[in-house]
Amino acid sequence: MQILEIVLYSYSGKKRVVPLQSNSVNVITGGSGTGKTALIDIIDYCLGKGECMISEGVILKKVAWFGLLLKFGDEKLFIARENPGLKKKTTNRSYIEQGVEVSSPDNISEPNTNIEAITETLNNKIGISPNLNIPPEEQTRNPLSANIRHALFYCFQHQTEVATNQYLFHRQSEDYITQTIKDTLPYFLGAVQEDRLALEQELKRAKRGLSKAKNKLNNIKAIQGKDLSKAIGLLSEAKELELAEQRKNPNDFKEFVEVFEKIINWTPDKINTPNSERIIILQSELKELKDNLNEKQESIMAAKTFAREASGFMREVSEQKFRLESIGLFNYSEHNSELCPVCSQNIKESIPNANLLEKSIKKLDSSLKSVTKERPKLREYIEALEEKSEVIKELIKKKNEEINGVLKTKEDANKLRNLNVQRGKVIGRISLWLESVNLTDDLSGLKEEVRIAKKKVEELEKNLDIEKVEEKINSILNRMGIQMTKWSESLKLEHSENPIRFDIKKATVIVDMENRFVPLRKIGSAENWVGYHIISHLALHKHFARHSRPVPRFLFLDQPSQVYYPREKDSELRGSLDGLNDEDRKAVYRLYNFIFDFIEDYVPEFQIIVTDHADLVDDRFQSSVVERWRDNNALIPENWINDQSS
Repeated sequence: MQILEIVLYSYSGKKRVVPLQSNSVNVITGGSGTGKTALIDIIDYCLGKGECMISEGVILKKVAWFGLLLKFGDEKLFIARENPGLKKKTTNRSYIEQGVEVSSPDNISEPNTNIEAITETLNNKIGISPNLNIPPEEQTRNPLSANIRHALFYCFQHQTEVATNQYLFHRQSEDYITQTIKDTLPYFLGAVQEDRLALEQELKRAKRGLSKAKNKLNNIKAIQGKDLSKAIGLLSEAKELELAEQRKNPNDFKEFVEVFEKIINWTPDKINTPNSERIIILQSELKELKDNLNEKQESIMAAKTFAREASGFMREVSEQKFRLESIGLFNYSEHNSELCPVCSQNIKESIPNANLLEKSIKKLDSSLKSVTKERPKLREYIEALEEKSEVIKELIKKKNEEINGVLKTKEDANKLRNLNVQRGKVIGRISLWLESVNLTDDLSGLKEEVRIAKKKVEELEKNLDIEKVEEKINSILNRMGIQMTKWSESLKLEHSENPIRFDIKKATVIVDMENRFVPLRKIGSAENWVGYHIISHLALHKHFARHSRPVPRFLFLDQPSQVYYPREKDSELRGSLDGLNDEDRKAVYRLYNFIFDFIEDYVPEFQIIVTDHADLVDDRFQSSVVERWRDNNALIPENWINDQSS
């Protein structure tokens, strides 16, 4: 897979194409702020990155869709993805066309697919076969299947990545990416066979088959038991449950079979279960009796309460009558109501006269006689209620006895049912034993089945031997190390007199000194970091290409000369290297010559895309420049910026 066009579509319907040549170096040179660095983010986003990383600015404001025209051998594929804009991080709205004569469309009005479908298409087109990296049992991370997104770790070197000693690959600074690279790179290197996933699944099936055959053999052995021990145990259980007579055990295998064949003909005793409807009726009648009793008891309680209150009233009335009658010193006929009858002093409010007092006494006397008269009737009423309550209590007692009798019958039926269930279980095990004795001749066949299944598992495990995978990885990396060492010498990198290698376990470059090893993070100078980044990536791509591995055939390098070229003087130099000292100028030329030589000498069917400030006065460089972004030329055309309709 290589890139033929990077395409932008404006909101106002305009189209901007950045053309690229396949199987060659493509240089886009220009000043700062022209959009060079954004190209990696645009390509990455079109190829399925979850979040759009394009910096806020004129690109996000003016571009409606981002597109790529891709090449896969003789076939082409155009994919595009809608700009999520300033307020969103991503969008799933996508567009795709594929075929031999496909070109980028003049405009995109509506999406026709989603990014998941595009990613799946890219996986298939690039040739990624079903795969799965399963971590060791002691590690908790999930299994991982390599895909196009993982392959792109080796295709981009952002300006912040190409000149650092902290990490080697694209996005490696993000969480979990280093581990993802370690898990998927063996597949991309080809150390893991293409059909490994199928073999792993076949191994799982073979192990299940072996386990099933072993279990079947062991179950039969367990059922039969050693000698007659199993049969003796089964017979003891049958005697305990009265399925067999309590006599001496059989003497030999044949007698046991005869006894057991009689036992398995047992039929359960008939169980007479009481009618559930009868219990429901009785319980309903019992409830009515209890409700009736509650009513009577409440009436008795109310009557008794009334009786107590009447007695209290009678006592109170008698006391009041006695007190009034005891005041015989009053002369009611001559009494002045405005004078106190005791002290003869004037009072503010007049008191009742003698006639009113006499009427009150007569009224109290009448009430007292009425209460006294009604008391015998109240006692008769309470006694009648208590007699009815006793009758109801007796009926409740009889009803409870009737219900308990029915439930006792049901309990006995349940016990018999449980006994029959226990007997049925023992008979089932006896039947199984009888069946197993007929399988004795088949044990040899089962043993052979186990042997064949075990052999198949061993062969598959041998083919999937993890040690072989590690040996193949080491072999690949050793050959890569030889090439990297040679290239480091041609670039005159620090420590190039020592063997250079890529360490997959640490995902970094290692220099093997005579008495120690030095990782990339301990190597000094940004010039060396750029060089080691480039030789590592091109060594990997050389292996990918020569062994037809499913990795895109391009590498995008963003500003590889940044460690030499003074960016702050670009407005004066305009890409010229004249402002550099001789050593730095030679280093930049060595770097670009190495890039050109890689395609010419090692991998002709490879594409390198470079964005840089530098503009070398060199024939190969100048012939590789596809666009020069200076003097109002940039990724976003000036008329797009001035267009007020978008």
